[in-house]
Amino acid sequence: MMKKMSIVLSLLLFFNTAFVLGEGSLSPRQGFVEGYFLQYEIIWVDAKGEAVNVPAEIWQDPAGTQVEDTPLMRDILERIYKEKKLAGEELSKKVMGDLGYVQQIKTVIEGYGGEIYSLPMIANPQLLIDTRPVQRTDFQPGMEVYAELQGRSIRYMDAFSADLPGYIPPGGKVRVGQIKKIDRDQIQVVLPTGTQETYFTSPATIVLKNKVNVSTNVLYEGDRVKLYFDEIDTPYISRLEVEGNSILIKDLYRGTLMVANGLEDKITLENVEVFRNGSWTSLSTGIRVPYNSDLPLYIGGQKIDYRNLKHYRGKRVYLAMKDFFGQEKVEKMVIQSQYERTFSDRIEDINWYSSQMELANKKNISFHEGTMVIKNGRLVDIDVLTTQSDGFFVADGRGGGLVADVISIYNEGLNNSNIGQEQIYAGRLDKVLRDTVVLRDFFLLDQNEWVSFAEDKEFFYDDDTFVYDLENNQVIPTKEFYSGEYSIDERGTSYTKPRDWYAYAYTDGDRIASIFVKKSSDSLRRQRTTTGVVENNPAENPYMGWAISVRDAKDFSSRHGQWMPRNSSLSLFLKEAMIIKNGKRVEIQEIKAGDRLYLVRDDSMTKIVVVK
Repeated sequence: MMKKMSIVLSLLLFFNTAFVLGEGSLSPRQGFVEGYFLQYEIIWVDAKGEAVNVPAEIWQDPAGTQVEDTPLMRDILERIYKEKKLAGEELSKKVMGDLGYVQQIKTVIEGYGGEIYSLPMIANPQLLIDTRPVQRTDFQPGMEVYAELQGRSIRYMDAFSADLPGYIPPGGKVRVGQIKKIDRDQIQVVLPTGTQETYFTSPATIVLKNKVNVSTNVLYEGDRVKLYFDEIDTPYISRLEVEGNSILIKDLYRGTLMVANGLEDKITLENVEVFRNGSWTSLSTGIRVPYNSDLPLYIGGQKIDYRNLKHYRGKRVYLAMKDFFGQEKVEKMVIQSQYERTFSDRIEDINWYSSQMELANKKNISFHEGTMVIKNGRLVDIDVLTTQSDGFFVADGRGGGLVADVISIYNEGLNNSNIGQEQIYAGRLDKVLRDTVVLRDFFLLDQNEWVSFAEDKEFFYDDDTFVYDLENNQVIPTKEFYSGEYSIDERGTSYTKPRDWYAYAYTDGDRIASIFVKKSSDSLRRQRTTTGVVENNPAENPYMGWAISVRDAKDFSSRHGQWMPRNSSLSLFLKEAMIIKNGKRVEIQEIKAGDRLYLVRDDSMTKIVVVK
């Protein structure tokens, strides 16, 4: 039996934006959010500018305190998650933005990213305008301010008057959006307003993903990013934060629409199937999932209003699913208009003027703004499509009049964009010097297949290079690598038993990040490149060592020059595998279920694994 109790929560709505502060613990119903804060001071600012308290009901059961599942509460909690201000973390120690107002009990600041902060001040805060001490009443609404916090209260705040227009503290300008295009150091970003802006990276740009410092090579078209700038008018990014795996499309579903609840933004589906290993596989007789009504909805190439979704009961729908904090959520939805046709083929030509593409099988398919395009596990714009792209196409129509509802691109390279210079080499160790390695008669993995070169190639290594001896199964310090017998001595002396050692090298340009060496060479002609998604965490096989299962695998066919989907999961062994993540060699345990992989394998024996 649930015991009801009533508290007053308050919500600050300012320029149609919500934000919440408080302390304690809060766990909403249905596991929607966990680890949040009770004792909120929530105020509704109405159209007249008057503050009104907003009551909300909560109740308690043996599992803990829970929040009533209403659209208002879901909006509050989702915004908290989106801003990541209270998700088990401390509020940022710095707040920057435009001043809303200053009162005796609180100060309201609108951040550059649109978030709203309602913060009290400590007893005697340090307040400056133009570097001069002032009183809190001297601050005017609209001023750009920089505040430092002590706990959840302002201990320091400064601003500049009109005498210093455009000044912001370092990292004070913030932009949030989705990457549309990457071209070397240029990044085109679509902002929440729909406008497109082009920004630039530099050697000084800091890139963070999951709070780890990474290189710009990790960026994909379709990634959601937060950009920080040190100057108000500069296009050069000082810090770039990449959203983690929550951006990834977890699965592609199709099912029959039964119920569309516009109040809760949830739909109920029957006969649900998931796209697995190249075909539709039955998943469930029925599911109920939330959807994003902010995104456009299409049927047969025509945009429709979400309020009319309920009228399409019995229609087949295609859903791009995301994992939203442990819950499945529809990120994009397309309604089938007539009859389904599917193709696994290559794009031969694209006519952007008529919005049509021609496949290798000579089928012509139209596309539109609502076509769901998935590439590298992300939803991307239709204009990322290129000729010679391999993919899975779900077309809608009859006869020759086909419209693309879903396009899933197979193509995946070692580098995520043309920013990257990462390469994989194999060859004979001709020289190993103090900081230099020379490969003779080497091979380069180019366009997903090995290409041979009858010449020498010089590389550099350093103390951070990972060196592994596959013969003795041990890590080799770089000093021992140089002094060891890993290459034939060409300086006038010889070893007792001269021998050729061979190597796989993962490089960033000409710098070796990781190199695995062995006495004999492998047959590279037997090897192939494969992409796929990890089905389960690595498990240890008593006979073959660590192993993984990969679903939705595609092999690159040198004969056909294209990616070929497999119709079953793939079991792979990692006994001798070089595992790379974020440009560095990592342990096997770094591979997790759901990771996307690019790998080089000889049948079931994996040689190189790159976690994408």
